[in-house]
Amino acid sequence: NFKMGPKKAAPAKKKDNNPENGGELTPEERAKMFMLTCQALQLQLAERAEEASKALAAKREYASRVDQIARDYDEEKKMTFEITQDMTRQYKSMQEELLGRINKLEETIQDLNDRLAESDVRQERVLKDKNSIIQMKDDEIAELKAKMDDMAEEFGEMLRETLEKMRERIEISTNSYDGAELQVQQRIEELKMSDT
Repeated sequence: NFKMGPKKAAPAKKKDNNPENGGELTPEERAKMFMLTCQALQLQLAERAEEASKALAAKREYASRVDQIARDYDEEKKMTFEITQDMTRQYKSMQEELLGRINKLEETIQDLNDRLAESDVRQERVLKDKNSIIQMKDDEIAELKAKMDDMAEEFGEMLRETLEKMRERIEISTNSYDGAELQVQQRIEELKMSDT
């Protein structure tokens, strides 16, 4: 019964033939190993395909967002241009109206001066009336010119604000586009590195 000791040497020889100890694989073991390797590669390929699909979907989303930003910018630019044109037309129309009134007032003053020069009337009342009328017309002209200056300053300020808003929108659109493109490029580089 105590002869069991020598029999233990036989499993030791089998252990040397174990693939884990450098022994040769049987056809069944090789087939199993190839199947497991194939399954692992298939899983890895599926993961990579899913990552690539997500990256392409993100790229399409960013491209769509960039297109939308570009369309919004074009629409805003068009609207700003139309508003600026309308404001310019209104300003020119008012300017022409005020200039017409000024010209008429200046013609009236010139007519009064011509009549007075041709007249032999030297009475003090006529002279005072003439000076009073001229002063009144000069005051009105000065008032109209002051209004024109105020309108020009207000128009210039509104135009500067409009151009500043356009500049800010251009910077936002550019930053949004650059950020989206950089994220997509970084994701593509990560996929390339993981493939190696």
